[in-house]
Amino acid sequence: MSAVRETVSFPEGEAETMAQSDGGRAAEVTSLFPVQEVSPAEPARAEPVPGALTPDQPVTQAGAIALAVGHLTIEPSPTDWTRTLTLVERTAATIRAYEKRFVQLEKQSKALADRAAEDQHRLQTHIQALEERLRQSEERVVTAETTLRDAEYHEWEADMRAKRAEQRALEAEAKCRQTEAYLRRVHELLSGVS
Repeated sequence: MSAVRETVSFPEGEAETMAQSDGGRAAEVTSLFPVQEVSPAEPARAEPVPGALTPDQPVTQAGAIALAVGHLTIEPSPTDWTRTLTLVERTAATIRAYEKRFVQLEKQSKALADRAAEDQHRLQTHIQALEERLRQSEERVVTAETTLRDAEYHEWEADMRAKRAEQRALEAEAKCRQTEAYLRRVHELLSGVS
């Protein structure tokens, strides 16, 4: 940022008009910017103001900070320094509060991570126990299925034996009837002979 000091000249008529229309403010302007007479033959040129910066001059830190209007420079007041210190103190207090909060959050996150690790270990153990129980249950299911298949086979075998026995019983009954019929016939023939 560069401060520029500029010389402005007002014709007398304008200065008076401004003084009448604006009261005391125009008087301040005319005292800050004195009226210069310019002859018609000479072109108007600005007179350099002491301490003013020219376009080819490098801007220094003092020139950048100072705000100049005419010969008036504005410097920071003690009130500005007090405000600045107050802001710095507030900022430092805010930073300290954030640091405390950060430490608290760090402790909370560590405690949460520890609890999560314990929960994970406990759940892992529980899952392993459940997997073992599942494996045992699957083994029992396989054993039960094998036993069921064996029982079904034995039942089928018993059914087949029962059917064969029933068939043999029917055949034996048919043979008994046939034998009884032969015996009756033999009795009839024998009774006719005697």
